[in-house]
Amino acid sequence: MKRLFAGCVAVSFAAMLAACGDDSSSTSPDTSGNESSSSAAILSGDSHDESSPSSSSELPPDTTCCKVKESSSSVASSESRSLVSGGVWPQFLWDGSADEEGRVVTGSDGEMAGYWYEINDIDDGGSSKFTLPPDIEEYCNGNWYESVNCFEFMMETYGGIKEKVVLGAGAENPHVGLGFNILNEEQEGTDVMEWGGLCLEYSSGLDFNVWLQAEDGTLTTDCQLVYRLGASDSVKTVDIPWSKFGSSCGFGVPMDASKVIANASAVHLRFEGKAGDSGEFLLKKIGSLGQCGSGSAPVSSSAVAPKSSSSTVPASSSSAKSIIGNMLWDGYNDRGEGQVETGGDSRTSGYWYQFNDGDNGGTSALQFPSDIDTLIYGSPFPELIKKRHGIELGVKFGEGYEKPYAGVAFNVWNEEQEGGSVSPWGGICLQYKSSIDFEIELGLEDGAIPTMGSCSFVASVPASTSEKISDFVWEKFKNNCGAGVSPDLTDALKKVASVRLKFSGAAGTTGDFLIQRIGAVGMCRDMIPVGP
Repeated sequence: MKRLFAGCVAVSFAAMLAACGDDSSSTSPDTSGNESSSSAAILSGDSHDESSPSSSSELPPDTTCCKVKESSSSVASSESRSLVSGGVWPQFLWDGSADEEGRVVTGSDGEMAGYWYEINDIDDGGSSKFTLPPDIEEYCNGNWYESVNCFEFMMETYGGIKEKVVLGAGAENPHVGLGFNILNEEQEGTDVMEWGGLCLEYSSGLDFNVWLQAEDGTLTTDCQLVYRLGASDSVKTVDIPWSKFGSSCGFGVPMDASKVIANASAVHLRFEGKAGDSGEFLLKKIGSLGQCGSGSAPVSSSAVAPKSSSSTVPASSSSAKSIIGNMLWDGYNDRGEGQVETGGDSRTSGYWYQFNDGDNGGTSALQFPSDIDTLIYGSPFPELIKKRHGIELGVKFGEGYEKPYAGVAFNVWNEEQEGGSVSPWGGICLQYKSSIDFEIELGLEDGAIPTMGSCSFVASVPASTSEKISDFVWEKFKNNCGAGVSPDLTDALKKVASVRLKFSGAAGTTGDFLIQRIGAVGMCRDMIPVGP
């Protein structure tokens, strides 16, 4: 659901007033398929008495409220205003401290372009919402008839949009957010390449997604360009170049990022999570790259790159192989394939498989859930991942081998376990939970480093009873060769054939684990689960 608010009269921001009493369906059309427009109501909390106006059509008339005017909240030099690209300025800045009309001025001549509106999950059966600060709500309830509107009072008080995010029950994927249309109310697309990216000045109690939406029909898939911004208790400024944005659908779904940027229709700030999550949010500025002031994006916050972008990083010339540098597997986005996309032979590389100590005389084994048929499809992993959105298994350590073990793994380049250079990954990230400690083990190509024999490089992963995201940089990987053997990690990283998650324990003991994501360092923190 989307609802517009503008600076016509005194209203609650959470109610998103339809401009001049018009139905907001005329200003913020439904383009998502799941979110519909609605007429706005005064004060979503309905805390005023029944004698107060209950709809925008009952408000005192204001024939000037919808007149488009140049706002001091949008900063652009006379030179940049003349350099119109695709119907918008090559630079723009919305500054909440100067805004009086609830509008981001992009340079478009569209009458309703730029007005802030709300997006939520109500039409999906959800109850997610924004709530006003108590002082703003009190003012809006008691002063709806005054010439100073609710939005303007918020800007004067906080210098920006100040709200509490509350993700509610009811929807499969709870979400709430705010956004603005770049060119016009019909959400036609325009070229924003010259913006270079986006900047924000904000504080937030929750992570959220900066979302660049394309005009309907631009893409054949329901994917968007996104960037995941982390929570911050203090106000911070960040710059996010277009190169840092990635696909909301992840790997396996082709997407041309340049098409989205050339046909951009809206910018959304979208909070997603589980019911019950809440946090304060303040947006002070949003603009094109560099316009918010001094700032830089978090080092680890590069979202999943679209396949059309430079998502492959060449391996060393000696291997003549290209491994995807920003590799990420996400159980939500596996789509039943049971495969990690690495850049290797797509027919054989990356498929999840299990291993154990059977070749050493052991009897350890993984335990699959009872609703997973381990005898079909040639592998139980596609069905497991589809149902569990990850790899959720038990493990039982058996007799027969002095160091019982079992685990899951995938091959980096092909089923023959040829090695490739994984140095660009920077290490391995995991989103997981596990009742027991385990190791990330790098399986090397046969004979890669003769002095190593059967030993390998491993990183220790601590048990965690709750879901946890951790990065294991290459420096954390140590060889288990023992005294007298000191192989070079740099050499080993050029010949990695497999990545193994190895669980070990005393015979007769058991454990359980869930792997939701595995990827290059930093990637597990940025991927956006799009649901089943």
